[in-house]
Amino acid sequence: MSVSYNLPNEILEKIFNFCDVYTLSQISMVCIQFNNVAKYILIKKSEHLLVTNQKSEKFCERCKPLLSSDINSKFITSYNWIHKKCKRRRIYKMEEINIEQEHSYLYRFQFKNRSVQMTRNMVWSFCEGDLLAFKRAKNGTIKKGKNILKTDKAFIETYTHCGNYIISGDREGIINRWEIKDNQKDFLRKPLKIHNVHYKIQLINATSQHIITGSKNLLKILKYSDDRKGCTEENEIFCGNRYYIESISFDPKGTKFAVTSTDCSGFPPRKSSFLIYDFDKSYQIMNIKYDDPCRQLIWEDTHTILMRFDYSIKKMDLRTSEFVRTWDSSKYRPSRCCSSDNINTFMTGHYMVVMWDQRQSVAIQTYDINGSIYALEFDSSHMYAVAGNGLYELDFTRKTYFNHKKIKTFFGNFY
Repeated sequence: MSVSYNLPNEILEKIFNFCDVYTLSQISMVCIQFNNVAKYILIKKSEHLLVTNQKSEKFCERCKPLLSSDINSKFITSYNWIHKKCKRRRIYKMEEINIEQEHSYLYRFQFKNRSVQMTRNMVWSFCEGDLLAFKRAKNGTIKKGKNILKTDKAFIETYTHCGNYIISGDREGIINRWEIKDNQKDFLRKPLKIHNVHYKIQLINATSQHIITGSKNLLKILKYSDDRKGCTEENEIFCGNRYYIESISFDPKGTKFAVTSTDCSGFPPRKSSFLIYDFDKSYQIMNIKYDDPCRQLIWEDTHTILMRFDYSIKKMDLRTSEFVRTWDSSKYRPSRCCSSDNINTFMTGHYMVVMWDQRQSVAIQTYDINGSIYALEFDSSHMYAVAGNGLYELDFTRKTYFNHKKIKTFFGNFY
């Protein structure tokens, strides 16, 4: 017998947001109103499920009464990830550069401007001086007919996605803002010059309030407002004569940023420096030296940062400044990039893509692209990777890849 309560849905939603999946599945049996809101919250929660969570038999068993066809498709996608069932296609072709890279650091200079960023609706990539813009369909797949913004290869060096804009930096020190348009044939309008730092910009990152540029061993901190007033320089940090800035990462709140730089006095480089800068305090709140070169930072939440070293990935707890987990990636050769879903799953790029579950000590899957990987991004259904000869898309959403008899065994009575 269903009971009716007149609690507003807004209040129920706040209550359910603090519940786990099992609690939701129990609450949903109480009454019609609770059941409807619980279904809504569960679907919202499922949007944040990572690949490795979705294969949990316990999760499947608990949620049978609530799982809709939409959520069912998430389990199918999970099956495809686990069994490497995907459609792979090259979105953009570029000329391959052959360099023996296992013991060479020349790749950093040859491929430093190859990158990829993604949102729900767009995929951005920067390859050999071309800023590429691709529109994604509703299911996340890039639509047919690529849309490319050609840029002057002699100037643009780096870019970052920020809200409705692309912020780029060039070798003359110019920071440009490109407005993103919805028109499929014209993603970007002509750039608006917003500042000149007078140094070649090799790295850039931005929030709605700040822009950070990296020029070899010098960081510029700029106050930025989302209007035509441009930027004002607030501070700069000199990392040292022998250091080369590798990565800049903002914390989720945009109140701090972290940067890592490598001591290039030896060959190959052996040491790195890691610092955190607080905008409110206007000074560094952490500065640590490491014996191994740290190549990339990913600020996962307010307390943890993933750090990519050549042969390992380490997770730091900023409250103690200690590493709480380390994953050995040496069997895959030096890693060149890393991407995280900011929950439990991250991926590293070597001569293949390697998927890791933070709750396990070893990798759980590998994916072949076509050559060495220099940049990658992923969500629950797609992965985009920049290899030596182009930009690739891996689509894990198709239902035709798996054997229905095997999937029946995999999901049990749920399927």
